[in-house]
Amino acid sequence: MLTLYTTPLSANGRKALAVCRHLGIEAEIKIVDVYKGQGHAPEYLSINPWGKIPALVDGDFTLWESNAILQYLSEAHGDCRLWSKDPRRRADISRWMFWESSHWQPALIAVLAPFVGQLLLSPQAAAPTSTDVRWKDERLQPLLTFLDQHLRRRPFLCGDELTLADFSVGAMMMYARPAGFPFSLYAGIGAWYARTESTEVWKETAAGPWRN
Repeated sequence: MLTLYTTPLSANGRKALAVCRHLGIEAEIKIVDVYKGQGHAPEYLSINPWGKIPALVDGDFTLWESNAILQYLSEAHGDCRLWSKDPRRRADISRWMFWESSHWQPALIAVLAPFVGQLLLSPQAAAPTSTDVRWKDERLQPLLTFLDQHLRRRPFLCGDELTLADFSVGAMMMYARPAGFPFSLYAGIGAWYARTESTEVWKETAAGPWRN
């Protein structure tokens, strides 16, 4: 039995859940609310020693790291849909997923953490203001410019079709929209993310403050 441990409140958790549903994979979904400390439960730490989500258990195989989970879901259970059987196409998709984990997500976390943290960890507190988000951060700016220029020439990251790369890179944008992302300055990113979030599975997995 395939079991996915996740929460749609998290970008990494939501993208794994969305891909699982997009591929039509039958899996048992177990919600682990890491924002309430459930990731540190001994039972869960035996699955993911880092206490993060998502995690995947497929028989006697256990996997953590969200992008690795996306690739495994597609290759092992989705006939390589959203992925590819062609090595060059697969490498192109992987490139963006590595870029997401090494550059994109760390840079966005640096500017979004206070805003996102207040919404998720202190829901009773006064609503945070998006004006405090540092969209002009020196680390983030070159990434935004690069991504926007790339997406002005194509509908999706790897061409004309939705792939794992779009779910991977697009996931962090679920925080960016309510945080007042300057879409008017980045038309390529805006049009691309609108296509990604218009998918049925992205709509279905919206939860908490990330509902559009």
